[in-house]
Amino acid sequence: MKDTYQKNMHGKNINMKNISQKQFSYITLTPSFIFILLISIVPVIISIIMSFRLELLYNPDVSKWIGFRNFNDLFEDRRFWTSVKLTLLWSSVVVFIELLIGFVLALFLNKYEFLKNTIRTLLILPVFVSPIAMGLTWRYIFEPVSGLANWLINNFLGLEKIKWIASPDFALGTLMFVDIWQWTPFVTIVFLAGLQSLPKDIIEASKLDSIKGFYYIRYIVLPMLTPLLIVILLLRLVDSIKIFDIVFIMTAGGPGSSTLLASVYDYIIFNRGELGKMAAFGFFILFLVNILVFLFLYFFKKINSNQEKIKIYIK
Repeated sequence: MKDTYQKNMHGKNINMKNISQKQFSYITLTPSFIFILLISIVPVIISIIMSFRLELLYNPDVSKWIGFRNFNDLFEDRRFWTSVKLTLLWSSVVVFIELLIGFVLALFLNKYEFLKNTIRTLLILPVFVSPIAMGLTWRYIFEPVSGLANWLINNFLGLEKIKWIASPDFALGTLMFVDIWQWTPFVTIVFLAGLQSLPKDIIEASKLDSIKGFYYIRYIVLPMLTPLLIVILLLRLVDSIKIFDIVFIMTAGGPGSSTLLASVYDYIIFNRGELGKMAAFGFFILFLVNILVFLFLYFFKKINSNQEKIKIYIK
């Protein structure tokens, strides 16, 4: 069989058989890596530079270097701290409830095989719904005067109508419910896949040892699903911090500042034309997310090392 040759940039023939698989992988992946690097790193660098400058969208002639003034203005802004606190509250509550309900549903579906395929297909539907369409639909459902939610509780439960998204007392909780409704199915499906991939021999051994119920979940299932749990937690936590579409469509941060999450407030700053301050806020959120990612990766590595030690000890 003839050798395969290809000309390099100097016009010389190169024997492709002499290139190892690892070298070939590097050659083919390098252009894609450079492209991804440019579209991800360059915008971050530009945003960092803008955060130290006075950049006005509606008056670009006054652009100048102002140092940390954008950050000082943010830290002195009461609405900035309100948005940060609400975002942290939002992320902690919705992610915890999604993980809890998703894990319980996954255990239920894994136990009853006949429901698994049908319900799994239905569960994935909310994930594929357009955020704009879903936000508009839920906004009409929770409309204070003629919404479906108030019609149901008024006609069937005899309760007074609730200002779901028009009252500071209910608006944030209502938005949390919508987010939980959308993303709990995703968590359930991931957990279900993890449960189905558990080693059969360990499950059979636990049955022989009569380990059931809470003890089976606590000492058998959860330790083996811990890496998967951390991955889901990290994905949902980062995604919940940067949520924008549903909140903006349903309440636009109101009433007042009751649903003013970080992404919505960043958009309000952009709408005022303060690009420098917007970049400073975005850089602060990016820094916060990176800290969370670093912490989760650190704990993930620590848990994996502990599991390896346990395996070595058992052997």
